[in-house]
Amino acid sequence: MSHNNCSLYLCPASSDFFISDLALFIKKLNDIELIAQPLKNKTFDENSFFVGKKYLDYIAYMGCSPAIQFEASSDNSKFCYIKIHQFKTAQLIINKIQKRAPNCPQCKQLIKNWQQHLTDTSVTCELCKITSNLEDFNWRKNGAYAQLFIEITDIFPKEAVPQQTLLDQLVSATNTDWQYFYSCK
Repeated sequence: MSHNNCSLYLCPASSDFFISDLALFIKKLNDIELIAQPLKNKTFDENSFFVGKKYLDYIAYMGCSPAIQFEASSDNSKFCYIKIHQFKTAQLIINKIQKRAPNCPQCKQLIKNWQQHLTDTSVTCELCKITSNLEDFNWRKNGAYAQLFIEITDIFPKEAVPQQTLLDQLVSATNTDWQYFYSCK
């Protein structure tokens, strides 16, 4: 079963974390063998890569026999590969398929219509009327607000989980904590 519209994302826990030398970070990901050679095709973004030799050491798939495709299909996009995204300002990436309302960081109640109260950096709770920064919300593994993302494509939510060894490698490479979530487009 192909999940080409769903991905596992890893990102720094701090929304303002920015890599000044993205090429060096990509080299580190290559050195730990999370990624391999770049995907050189007009279909893919500039920072898209085949998975590296140690990918399956870093990502644990759930279930008895997951079907993982690591090579391009006939339409050249329905397979597992890795994309690095870095933005000049923090972006909210959320799961558009399995939508879950976030809890207000202040009153702890679900903000059911949060999209209607969304700005580029905050949400105002319709119940307590307090405005909170996007980074203060618990998106419950369905989103995150950050500047840097590692996207692993073709993974349905909760189908695969990053192992602590990968998170430790990312902390070592960046000196900041990392988190993960799932998103479908």
